[in-house]
Amino acid sequence: MPPPMIGAWSVDVKGVRPFTIHGDLYYELHVPNPDAAGQLMAIRVPAHAVEGEPKAGERFALTFLMGQVTGAKRE
Repeated sequence: MPPPMIGAWSVDVKGVRPFTIHGDLYYELHVPNPDAAGQLMAIRVPAHAVEGEPKAGERFALTFLMGQVTGAKRE
């Protein structure tokens, strides 16, 4: 299931991979796929949308606009 165009998801982070695109820091969050039990999917979160570095085991409320994460708050 792709991320929603507009909306919000609550996710449990199973893994995190930081990376850069053109010098901007992002975090690839590995989270359970809501459509495929037991499978993970990757969601890219820009560093400016989250406070501090995300870690495996944390739960986040993600907000989306046009399929992109615009906010990530710890729950």
